[in-house]
Amino acid sequence: MTLPATAGGGAVGVWRLPPSWPWIIGVVAMLRALASPLALLHDPDTYLHIAAGRWMLAHRALPAADPFSYTMAGAHWVAGEWLGELILAAVYAGSGWGGIVVLTAMCFGVAIGLLAWFLSKRLEPLPAVIAALAGATLVLPHLLARPHILALPLMVLWCGAVLRARDADHRLPWVLLPVMTLWANIHGSFLFGIALAGFLAVEAALRPRAGMSRLGETWRWASLVLASIAASLLNPNGVAAIVQPFRLMAMPALQSGFSEWQPAHLGQFPALEACLLGLMALGFLGGMRLPWTRLVLLLGLVHMALAHVRHADLLGLVGPLAIAAALAPRLAELTRPAAASPLLRGAAILGRPPRLAGRALMITLAAAFCLPVLLRPIDRSRDTVTPQAALAAARHFGLTGPVFNSEIFGGYLIFSGIPTFIDGRVELYGNDFLAAYLAAERGDAATLGELLDRYHVGWTLLQSGSPAVAALDHLAGWRRAFTDGQAVIHVRAN
Repeated sequence: MTLPATAGGGAVGVWRLPPSWPWIIGVVAMLRALASPLALLHDPDTYLHIAAGRWMLAHRALPAADPFSYTMAGAHWVAGEWLGELILAAVYAGSGWGGIVVLTAMCFGVAIGLLAWFLSKRLEPLPAVIAALAGATLVLPHLLARPHILALPLMVLWCGAVLRARDADHRLPWVLLPVMTLWANIHGSFLFGIALAGFLAVEAALRPRAGMSRLGETWRWASLVLASIAASLLNPNGVAAIVQPFRLMAMPALQSGFSEWQPAHLGQFPALEACLLGLMALGFLGGMRLPWTRLVLLLGLVHMALAHVRHADLLGLVGPLAIAAALAPRLAELTRPAAASPLLRGAAILGRPPRLAGRALMITLAAAFCLPVLLRPIDRSRDTVTPQAALAAARHFGLTGPVFNSEIFGGYLIFSGIPTFIDGRVELYGNDFLAAYLAAERGDAATLGELLDRYHVGWTLLQSGSPAVAALDHLAGWRRAFTDGQAVIHVRAN
């Protein structure tokens, strides 16, 4: 069979078998996640979300009142991530921790693959690949089996579509309104999607496209914003789903007590430092220029990533999409002299749309890598958020009644059917309660003693190394009953 030749010589028929870059990048991202399965589970809220989903499946309803703690028993609880929790519970019931790991890795892979696909519509293949991989590195530290990971593909799909509509004068993505509804029922990050559409509406009013009036552009984009808000309200919690994320952001104790809500330390987050330095180098050495509105958007994303380390996800997944169209001409000009190099020619070949065989190849490879994870049992007994031995000892001692627990153990206690003092649903507990708990956990003996007496606590389950452990060792009426490398149990002396 004779194969057609490219303009530069050589056959291309065999090159149509491999998939395109988005497929390759997506599968590579998934494999990176699968390489560290325990790291994906290293979060106490994974237990909490699965337990909440199990409760909903068992009761066939959403909890209107808190069913898991004794300190807030019966208090109104807005289960804003209810759909993500149902999905996690169903996957866990069907395939255990292996299924949770595979689901998390697949969502990460799909999100990065979609990012590469949107970038490939604006950039040359090699810059698109580099930008997608850079974005993936910013998501990795927050890659945990929680509902926000299930929402990542929806975030990239929505944000990529609205930015593409604005940059390429495409029709507004009305067809994606169901995506907004789905996103709003999985995770509170849907508010960012609405905010981005609102920002683009302002940009369209300030810089209308050719042939359009400011009024026409404003109405066109404002209608999308209003429709996306309406779509997000199609959830069991109604307006409360929109209000709850703002309640979280208004809790000072949350900002000071939880690492993912604290400012980023570049020495501990080298990927963020590398990306920021790369942006600076690109701007100064490459002579890149952005429209002032996109510069404002990019600076806003950088600020969010620096202010709260968890928001590095937004910078990694939305930042490249926000600036790709503006930088595309200059990047193409810089790479044009090297267009004939083997590296860029190979990248261009893999940038072509794949045939069905190429897609099937990557799906088969992904399934082959997922299968061992599904079949191999995952041992969590040494996990720092799984005080399995300590809880077994508590049951052996016959300890019952109210327990004062470290927040990091709250999810496992709920998963094990034990009412908690506190867990990851900090919006339920409120700022004052959270501040008192943090003071006690940090070794404030007076606050600790007051909480133990107020809630009639009979035993404690604290993380090894917690300052509260040392405080309890010297607190009258308490004695240490169990210690291992994960947890410490104290009981009342009587």
